[in-house]
Amino acid sequence: MPGLAEKLKSIFAISGRASRLDYWRTQVGLGLATAVVLTLTVLATQAGGWLGVVPCLLFLPVLAAGVAVSVRRLHDRGKAGWWMLVFAVGPYALSGLASLAYEDGATETLLISLVMALAAMALSLWAWIELGFLRGARGENRYGSEPARR
Repeated sequence: MPGLAEKLKSIFAISGRASRLDYWRTQVGLGLATAVVLTLTVLATQAGGWLGVVPCLLFLPVLAAGVAVSVRRLHDRGKAGWWMLVFAVGPYALSGLASLAYEDGATETLLISLVMALAAMALSLWAWIELGFLRGARGENRYGSEPARR
């Protein structure tokens, strides 16, 4: 049975591959951790205002673990980890541009705004399907051997 150090190393590692099951298990765990950190942040903020910053710093390792498992999942699909940048930043960038176009108010820019908002939603949906539902590459690929499909 792996020790705590090995388990933490595997959670934050970006090398190797992660199966769909590993991805979803990690995501559920990170969701619970986020709920705990959010609760602690709210309680600390109510107790001492600026004290809410202290538990809020715990979001950083939760975020790092989420990015790491997503990169390993992309590796399992045979894709480079850089795709995570597209999946993480792309929808926000498109939504921001859509918001700017919407503020103009002209009919043409409203249509452009709608198209960009739909593109942001499509990119988010693609990331969700790519990471969570599509089968990984069979056999060994350039990122390592196939993870156990428990």
